[in-house]
Amino acid sequence: MSAHDAVIRARVKQTHEANKQRQTCPLTKGDLVYVSTKNISLPKGMARKLVPKYIGPYQIIEDYQNNSYKLELPSRLHQ
Repeated sequence: MSAHDAVIRARVKQTHEANKQRQTCPLTKGDLVYVSTKNISLPKGMARKLVPKYIGPYQIIEDYQNNSYKLELPSRLHQ
């Protein structure tokens, strides 16, 4: 039981220390941002290895207040 309590105490301490380092995201509606192409499905004809790591800049249209944003993307990225 004492080992279990020690693991829980360590987890709480690690969470507390990690949260001290976190900062609010400075992005707001209207800002221009670059988008990573790592998890984007690309249009047919675009080779993944020839596409830059980041594309943009694209304007933020809406901020959902949970680190999610709606961007104004070009029609060639919509599928």
